[in-house]
Amino acid sequence: MDTHTPEQRKRNMQRIKSKNTLPERMIMRALKERGLYFTKHRKDIIGKPDIVFKRKKVAIFIDSAFWHGHANIPKANHDYWVKKLARNRQHDENVSTTLVEHGWTVLRLGEKEIKKELENCIKKILTAIGKQMRYEV
Repeated sequence: MDTHTPEQRKRNMQRIKSKNTLPERMIMRALKERGLYFTKHRKDIIGKPDIVFKRKKVAIFIDSAFWHGHANIPKANHDYWVKKLARNRQHDENVSTTLVEHGWTVLRLGEKEIKKELENCIKKILTAIGKQMRYEV
């Protein structure tokens, strides 16, 4: 049973950001500090990757813990959320598979991973695009 009215729930859900989240900004800031050029939220690439190195054909997705099934499932409307999050994970898998089939390297970084191990995430990206670490931050 949901503790919010439908109007409250709708308002809460509308305020959830899908772009420029804190984990995205952390990664983008670290990449810019290293002088790397990338584009973000490319609508012309399947799945709309959060960060794209088009010449290197590297697509990076920043996955939130909740929407990508890495957090506790709400007790309210539990069956709906189980199905919804399973569809999200399946969609992620389909997008990644399609991109790989078209010659892309796909990185999926979780928000918890980024917040706890930012430097390791940056190393993964640099490896994927074929760059060496110039310095440690």
